Amino acid sequence: MAQVEMRVDLSNVLSAAIEGNTEQLIASVRDILHDTNSPDVLLGRLGMIAVHGDSDGHPATVLAAAAMLSRLIPFLPEPVDSTVPVKERALPLFFQAARLARTALRVGTGVEPNYPEPLFPSDLGENTTVGEALRKAVHSNDVLAVERLLFGLYGTGADYRTMEVRAFEAVADTFQHGGHPLIFAVRGFQLLDAVEWGDRVPNILHWLAPHLPLQSGSDEPAWARTVRDFASKPENSMKSVRTRLSTPKDENALELYKLVNSTSDTIQVCQGVYNTVIKSEASPVATAAVIALSATELLRTLDNAEHEQYIKVAHGLLFASAVQQVMRRVQDVEALPLLYTSAAYVSALRQEIASSPLKQTEPTAASTIPGGGFIASSQLETLQEQLKNKDFAGALATSQRYLKVGHDPRALFGAIAIAAGHIDATRDQGHTLQIVQAAAESYMAWPKALATTSADAFLHVALRAIVGGHLDEISVRF
Repeated sequence: MAQVEMRVDLSNVLSAAIEGNTEQLIASVRDILHDTNSPDVLLGRLGMIAVHGDSDGHPATVLAAAAMLSRLIPFLPEPVDSTVPVKERALPLFFQAARLARTALRVGTGVEPNYPEPLFPSDLGENTTVGEALRKAVHSNDVLAVERLLFGLYGTGADYRTMEVRAFEAVADTFQHGGHPLIFAVRGFQLLDAVEWGDRVPNILHWLAPHLPLQSGSDEPAWARTVRDFASKPENSMKSVRTRLSTPKDENALELYKLVNSTSDTIQVCQGVYNTVIKSEASPVATAAVIALSATELLRTLDNAEHEQYIKVAHGLLFASAVQQVMRRVQDVEALPLLYTSAAYVSALRQEIASSPLKQTEPTAASTIPGGGFIASSQLETLQEQLKNKDFAGALATSQRYLKVGHDPRALFGAIAIAAGHIDATRDQGHTLQIVQAAAESYMAWPKALATTSADAFLHVALRAIVGGHLDEISVRF
């Protein structure tokens, strides 16, 4: 279907977004949604333009979040009471992402990208791999070398997963700017997923390359350097996973969950990751999942009225969820040090919060009577109304009842995604959309071997992010 959607004319949407003409933007998005079954592809196409004018990184990331969340909307059942046409369900997501990306789209439409000369693997000599060269370029803050190496891989016709894993590997043992380099890498590649890669790859590589290098004088915390030292020791390599023949024992990953939630120091946490993957034989996917759950449980306890600190801690979820996606997207052992970084980051955030005066809240009990009966469509429509009305307890109760009955969680998060589209993305750099995306992906990727452990924390933070956000008086009209 992507090739069909690529022929849809986006010029009216692009013009309206750039001009800031809200009514025209709404009308234009409505029109193209009636001509498509794949809004994610159209959002991806906007992303391919926005990246040329996006030095900040958030506009492209939010477009990626909207694109991935829009993929959940087709799972919604036919409406019962809603007057919104089925084809227009993605309108709030599309509107928020396009409006947030206004400046990036304006600049991007006027840019003729100047791509560097590729540095092909054959140019490196027999004793240097692309991964080694990329890591060296990242650690020496050589943006041009990073981009040339990535373009060299692209120029060889390398499999797209190879390009991904080399980028992930290059930043696996670094950490700066709240983990944004890795977050941008994962979400940028998801934008490429939306448009099926092909000749759009240079757009993302050119946008991503400046974000990857470890900048001199960066805000890299001391724990990150401890992680790098730990991961560099041969005895802490997790490469033996490659030759493991036994079935993963994913239930053993829960021991790491307890460790990350304790007062253990960085070395102890890293050793716990090693023990989980190598000695206890849990899969990297399950290991990443429990780290993401720990990050989510931490965010769950915070009062998001304390916006600055809330967003800071939310990046623990965004990073851990991105690492979880890495472990699902690629199986290369070179990316495994990201597990060390992710666990250490969440542990450091937990200890920082424990020692701060930041207001914390107890998880809200689902004490209200859930609405919507037992019919899936009725429950989801009730849920959306509860979220619009900032009724967190009611929304949580309805969501839990929906899942208990056995309805499709993809449809549930599709409804939550639409509600997130009613939050003004320009006021929080689209963090609500990003949090909902991270929570949705982590919930739906929760390992079956851990089914007896509740993953409701992901649902909790998705709903809380929406209830704590600022409703957009424009988008709530549709």
